[in-house]
Amino acid sequence: MMQLKTQNKWIVCLLMAAIVIQAFTNCSKADSADNDDGTPRAGFLTGIVKDQAGNPLEGVRIFLDHSIFFNSNITGLTNSQGKYAIKVPTGSWYAFAMREVEYHGKTYSFYLHPDHSAGFGGEGAVRNFIWKLSGAMPEPLSGHYGGLITLDNFPGVYIEAREIDVVLTPMGPLIDGSQGEVLRLQAEDGYTIKDVPIGRYRLTATYDGKPVSFRRWNSDETFVEDYELNFEPQIAAQCDNCAALEYYWEP
Repeated sequence: MMQLKTQNKWIVCLLMAAIVIQAFTNCSKADSADNDDGTPRAGFLTGIVKDQAGNPLEGVRIFLDHSIFFNSNITGLTNSQGKYAIKVPTGSWYAFAMREVEYHGKTYSFYLHPDHSAGFGGEGAVRNFIWKLSGAMPEPLSGHYGGLITLDNFPGVYIEAREIDVVLTPMGPLIDGSQGEVLRLQAEDGYTIKDVPIGRYRLTATYDGKPVSFRRWNSDETFVEDYELNFEPQIAAQCDNCAALEYYWEP
């Protein structure tokens, strides 16, 4: 009798092990990021993430945000091929992708650009993302992918920032490894220069044909006409991926 009970226990254990193995196998197949035909899979969000040169990006965080309930995120990461697959619960969701990149000793965070920004539900969806250094973000996001430069006048300097002609010359590769280009810009709103690809720049500027000097905002640094511009990942209570500057000009 004891031997029969022992045999029954072994049979139960084997059956339970088989169920666990089968469940694990099914889960692994369901969560596979292989979806090369680009068609939606019911109950899943899938896609691929690349940079602007077409290279796949590994380790990019994909997250689903519920359209109604705040902070109900579901996340996943891209694999070595830039692919991902995330199980989608019942509800209405938006998909986002974020990438963290170290550049000159600082870590920057970026939203990536989706090929479609519309919401979706349990029917599943495909959302591919590209890491863009500039351009407007689609709704439900707002703002730009590029960095922000704020310009404040030194007390006693009463020239409009919108009338300053700013030239940004890349000093080495941009944050994505591309070479960038010389930018000639103005603070059209009188205070900010928007959507600048994150990189390290040599900043020079003129007003009324004479050079304008710059320094870091709210600092005791010396004003210089040839300024090395470095973006900050965050300036507390002000902005992300930005540079805050103060300018000086003598008639």
